[in-house]
Amino acid sequence: MKKLFAIVLTFALLASLSVTAFAANTTGGYADITTSIAPTYTVTIPADVNVAFNATETAFGTIEVTASQIHPDKCIKVEVTSDGKLENSIDATKVIPYAIKDSQGAAFTSATYLTEGDKTELSIHITANDWNAAYAGDYSDTVTFTVSYENK
Repeated sequence: MKKLFAIVLTFALLASLSVTAFAANTTGGYADITTSIAPTYTVTIPADVNVAFNATETAFGTIEVTASQIHPDKCIKVEVTSDGKLENSIDATKVIPYAIKDSQGAAFTSATYLTEGDKTELSIHITANDWNAAYAGDYSDTVTFTVSYENK
């Protein structure tokens, strides 16, 4: 029995000495950190406006980018479509011509925007001669604003 006990203790001692510790070989490396942001933007366009009789210039409002996260090679384009004629509600052949202009006084049809805060002030221009030639009545027209995301 002593012999058996001695053999078991010997194997126990040998087993405890043969435990090997492994360590990772770390000589350097790298880790990638990534993220992705989808393009997003918000554009405010002018609301309805009432042009006072005989006013040759009326503030129309502002096209403004109020939020923007776009790709570096892209832009936000806003186009304005209008026939430039206020039509009489009784007789559509009776019109008052008008022009939409930017703050520089140039005719406005489109503009491109890149960042939040970019804006264009617009106004409506009707000449005194066109007012003088107009018939009485109510006049209106619809202006269409088209916003698109395009290459620069």
